[in-house]
Amino acid sequence: MPKIDMILELLRADLTAPKTLLKQVIQEINDRHGHSEAQLPEFFATVYTTLEEYQVDLLFSPQFTPAEHNRLRYIPFLNDKALSEQEIATIKSDLLSESLALSFITPDEGMDISVPLHEVFIDRFVNLLKLDAPLPESAHDDIQALVPEASRSEINLIARDSIWQSGNRYDILKAFLLLFKANNSFSTLKASYLTNFVHTYRPDNLNDVDRQLEALIASCKKDRDQAEGRGFMDEGLKALNSDNEIPQHSVAEIRAHYQHLIDLAEALQQDLAKASQVNPNELSTV
Repeated sequence: MPKIDMILELLRADLTAPKTLLKQVIQEINDRHGHSEAQLPEFFATVYTTLEEYQVDLLFSPQFTPAEHNRLRYIPFLNDKALSEQEIATIKSDLLSESLALSFITPDEGMDISVPLHEVFIDRFVNLLKLDAPLPESAHDDIQALVPEASRSEINLIARDSIWQSGNRYDILKAFLLLFKANNSFSTLKASYLTNFVHTYRPDNLNDVDRQLEALIASCKKDRDQAEGRGFMDEGLKALNSDNEIPQHSVAEIRAHYQHLIDLAEALQQDLAKASQVNPNELSTV
């Protein structure tokens, strides 16, 4: 069973931890409500409490959007389960009833402003943790058998991705876990890359994966070789920048990014090429 008490304790810690206000949040407060960084205490004292929920979410959503490393901390308390809708509703209600607060700190650490923890912050953070995302059937046992112990939580989280709930696609992930073990080539980075790849290309079986990896490699090589003067070529590069203004990367950086994608795709191809080392019966369904 999920360890609800431990999940609640971790949520309290995550939600009430002091948070440095992001520059983009400070800019939004200034643009939308006319309060500069120096006027933030006044904003929180007079404006913050009058805002509609959608306005609060619009301003502060970047501060309460959990990253993968945040979600990973909850996996040991879920183990092979997922929370029910009622359990999540109860957790939110319990947190709200505690009248929690947090501190927002300015980037120069000159101001430390205590504010009530808004219901919107709780809703957003808890929802985006996706504690209700289930593991595919047999995934927990597969992970225990095929994944090094130190990486099991990471693969447990990856296996909860919605793409592995679609059709028989979990068979693709299981096949690669089998191949990684047989080839002694396990890598959480490759498993994460595979997940993003399947999201984009939607292969139905290993033959599709092999063919589409080949097409991806060819496309990335073309973009890598034509990087000169073209600036951003890939959403992945844009995602590496959290500031409002996205700087232009050097040609070398762009080429290195595409080479990284090529290297990972070729590594997956190399695993597929050694499929003969895996019991054919185990791969027969994929």
